[in-house]
Order: sequence, then C-alpha cells, then structure tokens
Amino acid sequence: MSLSVLSQASALNPGSDLWIVPDLEKSHWTTRLDWYLNFQLCKSSRHVTPNLPSFVEEVLAETELEKKSFPHSSEAPLMIASEDLLPNKWVVVLPWNGDLAQWTSTIFDIWQNLKEPSLRVFLPPGQSTGNLQAAWHTHHTFEEFTVVLD
Repeated sequence: MSLSVLSQASALNPGSDLWIVPDLEKSHWTTRLDWYLNFQLCKSSRHVTPNLPSFVEEVLAETELEKKSFPHSSEAPLMIASEDLLPNKWVVVLPWNGDLAQWTSTIFDIWQNLKEPSLRVFLPPGQSTGNLQAAWHTHHTFEEFTVVLD
C-alpha cells in the first residue's frame, strides 16, 4: 500500500490514529473538526496565560525559588486526544507557514516521536499530494498514509 488520497466524503472515516491538520484559519477541514472536538481549537487560539499575582512574585523572590515561565507559542503544534470524539486517537494542529518541506519535516518528527502510528494528513489549500510525497521522501521511504485535499 502507498500514499492514498481520500475523497471529501470519506475524509472523516476511521483508518488512521494520527490526523495532522493546518491551523484553524488555513483550512476548512480544521474548522469542521473543531466542531467535533467541542471547539477546543478555537478556545486554545484565544487562550491567554494569566500572570502570577504580585504576592506570589514576592514569595518567590523572598524564598529565592526559581520562577517558571511557560510561554505559549502560536507556532507550536497543538495535540488533542480525540479518541472519544473522532475515529482516531490524536489530532495535531500544525501551523501552516507556507513552506511544505518544513511543514512535512515537522509532521515526520511528530509521527516518529509517537512511534509511527497510522497517519492521515489534511493538506493546506493549494498543496498537492505529489509535493507532499516528495517532501516526505527526504525523511523516510515509508508512505503508507492517507491524504485529504482541502
């Protein structure tokens, strides 16, 4: 089996554990999936990390404890466990920067770090499966995954 393209009608069918989608503003598929995910994508895009209260800041300074900061990057992938909401295990929202080679490289890293689960990639608008396949081959010869065009 090799890379296969799914139709619009079968895009949300079971068959892959890991689904990779572009960010919310770049793909109508991501918007559609957000509804099934109870709007977790929309909520996460609006999240603002609160600042520590001044009292806590003073206590940290007085006790000489290290203040941990957890910066939120809009460029970082967002993984959502979707086993109870969709016919897969994970949905990863990977921000689309316009560079298919870099985007594919990040997909490959995520896929490998998750121990190479079955994969479905929802391509950003204007991208072709041929370009994705060429970019994928720079990392690995394995190409048993599905693709959904926008």
